[in-house]
Parts: sequence; C-alpha cells; structure tokens
Amino acid sequence: MSLTIKNLNKSFDEKTIFTDFSYSFSDSGIYVISGESGSGKTTLLRIISGLDNNYTGTVERNSLDVSICFQEYRLFNNLTALENVTEISFKKATDSDIAYVKSLFKRLNLTETDMQLYPDELSGGMKQRVAFIRAIAKKAPILILDEPTKEVDQENALIMRRIIKEESKTRLVLMVTHKADDISDIEATKIDISAR
Repeated sequence: MSLTIKNLNKSFDEKTIFTDFSYSFSDSGIYVISGESGSGKTTLLRIISGLDNNYTGTVERNSLDVSICFQEYRLFNNLTALENVTEISFKKATDSDIAYVKSLFKRLNLTETDMQLYPDELSGGMKQRVAFIRAIAKKAPILILDEPTKEVDQENALIMRRIIKEESKTRLVLMVTHKADDISDIEATKIDISAR
C-alpha cells in the first residue's frame, strides 16, 4: 500500500477530531473525503502531507512525495502565473516541462497572456486554476486536493474533474470537496470521516 493510517488520534484543545482512525489506500484511484464541517477533513490532509505532526498513531507513506492544492492559493506574488508552476513544481524545468505546463494552462482556458500575469492581476478563479496546475505538474505519487474547484465556473470545473480522473490512473488522489458535481462526476471511493 502506498499510504496507510494506523490508530490516528488528534485533538484541538479539548475537541477530539480522530480516535483510533485507521485506513489503507490503494496506490492509485480517487478517494473523496467527506464529513460535516469541523470533522477534520483538511486536518487529515495536512497530517497525511506531513504539515501537521501533532498527533499520535502512524501515517505510513513509504517516503512517497506529496503534491498539494490547498484551499488557499498560496501563489508567490513575485512570480508570474507560469513561474508559480515551473519554478515550484520542478527542481529545474526543462523545455518539455514548460511545454507540458503550458498545455495545462491552455486546457484550463488560460492564455499565453494570462501565464505572464502576477497573482494580484488574476481573478480568484484564475488563481485557483494556477494552484491546481501547480499540483498536477508535480508528479508526486500522492496528489492531495482540498476543494480544488471551489472558485471556478462549471466549464473549468468539468475540465479539472477530467484531469483528476486521468491523474488517478497512475497515482493516488485524495480530495475534499463539497460540490455535488465533483462527487457525482468522479468514480471515487468515499470516506465519510464524520461517520467513523
């Protein structure tokens, strides 16, 4: 298994989020993590990604790298949209890497001109797509997506879901979403952590 969680316990102050939560994931495919607000969906993603180490139990991912698309865009203001992908997702982007990234931009209806804009020149939906492209471009074995289509219109959300399905053929995709279209349009294993 590429990722296994064993007896996870996590609390915030006096609120218990997880009690002996265990789960084993496949090496590929899509897992949609659902649950009530405050049930720990984003917390679980942060623990899996290694951003939160304040818990007991074990998270085994065999040193596999993780690529993340956060709810917040987390774009660098001094880099263009294109550079926010090419300079972050690759140690040193090759011509083929840049061509691949540009193809993702175009696929998600972002033009050559859009690629040269800085984050403060982008709309919320454009920033969301750039952050998504950055996560996709980094070919980590585990892809984590936290509300990836939250800020985008229906057309681009559909394209993003198609890309997610393509990526899930070769790597593990963990996704949190509240959008009914995301859930109904993607063949995924659903994990309701509020019902654990």
